[in-house]
Amino acid sequence: MTVIECAGDGRARGLAHGEQARELIHTALDRWRNATSARSREHLAATGLLATIEAAVPDLAEEMRGIAEAAGVPFAEILAYNFMDEQWWVHREHLELGCSVLGRSDVGGVILAQNMDLPEFMDGSQVVLRVLPESGPEALVLSSAGMIGLTGINAAGVGVCVNTLGMLHHSCAGLPVAAAIRGALVQSSRAAAADFLHRISHASGQHYAVADAHGLHGVECSATEIVVSCPAGSPLLLHTNHPLANGDIDPDAAHELERDGRTTDSRVRLEFLEEHVTSVLDLTDAERLLTDRTAPLCVTPRHGRRTKTFGSVAFDLGTLPPRARFCLGLPDRQPWIEPGWHSPRQHAEPTP
Repeated sequence: MTVIECAGDGRARGLAHGEQARELIHTALDRWRNATSARSREHLAATGLLATIEAAVPDLAEEMRGIAEAAGVPFAEILAYNFMDEQWWVHREHLELGCSVLGRSDVGGVILAQNMDLPEFMDGSQVVLRVLPESGPEALVLSSAGMIGLTGINAAGVGVCVNTLGMLHHSCAGLPVAAAIRGALVQSSRAAAADFLHRISHASGQHYAVADAHGLHGVECSATEIVVSCPAGSPLLLHTNHPLANGDIDPDAAHELERDGRTTDSRVRLEFLEEHVTSVLDLTDAERLLTDRTAPLCVTPRHGRRTKTFGSVAFDLGTLPPRARFCLGLPDRQPWIEPGWHSPRQHAEPTP
């Protein structure tokens, strides 16, 4: 497993990422360039997305600058690569649906897990970022080389998973999903992470699942609405790729996704989770469920669709330090690995 150690302020973390993963970043960007249009890549870098990052989480803008500098690639390309979801919805490139999320909270503890489904061309770029910021808890983040993050957990026991809601409205003045995830992972409790997600503007339709030892919280975010889909105290959190609470629907995107059967696929996966979640009692059960090929939760390209399960995560938030397990690739083919924590001094009792 490739673990990239990123310590210090934003620029230092980015330089470390770019230096350690330079070859992998070049390979990932080559495949991305071949699979996407130059027009969309250039446009994304010129939108207001960077300005929003610099206003809300400026250290993440510096982190991306550091990645570009150390890897020896144009900053505009690192920006556009990190605006992955926004490229999907602004320019309708690789307009696919994917990612299945499950959370369970009971007397036995709190579990949060997901499959992260991405365009097939991203396979092979998987890394885990070990983020050691100047202030705030250490984080372990599933990512693609060159990106600041896809989903993760921090040493304070806060886990954040995300799945795209492509039929919701987007905005080029909102915070891109990669920055929203990392901004939430700076927080020391589920409540603080949820508050962060409620306070920011959002660039694209997303569902965020946030959990700590005290429970679960789900929120569906679009360009104009932020709606709780799983209130605190709920025993279960299940989500795929259609909104359950947010009504800020983009009719053009909804029509396209319905026409191609992608929304139906999302509903089938959610029904499968609802049917089988009672069997999930621990991380092993969660990992086993994510390998399903019948719904399927574990996705490979099919019927002209180019989506593939890029990786999976399974977090046990009922322990301190929390357990964080990652699979870099298809969870029914690749091993699950537990990186462990570098800085036990940061493990403190999570704030309710």
